[in-house]
Amino acid sequence: MARFKPPGQCPNCGEWVPRGAVACDDCGSCSKSGWNEAAETYDGLDLPDEDFDYDDFIQREFGADREGRASLSKETLWKIVAAVLLAVMVLGYLLSAR
Repeated sequence: MARFKPPGQCPNCGEWVPRGAVACDDCGSCSKSGWNEAAETYDGLDLPDEDFDYDDFIQREFGADREGRASLSKETLWKIVAAVLLAVMVLGYLLSAR
């Protein structure tokens, strides 16, 4: 087999290999494998499944939503609102008592 040098069609799968590429994007053939079928494939890279739920992963791992904000439960949010309102009422009472 003649030595293949990109650009051109991959001798293994026929996909176009652009200039400067070190391996075929489709089958993984490269000059180290001799551009043949014995090339390593991209299977087994331990990538997440297609049904991987990124938002669920972020929530489980970090307790935050996709934008990185910590998610609050409704109960926690209402407790914060109640505390702020109580503080405003007490401050208003103290200022009016002067």
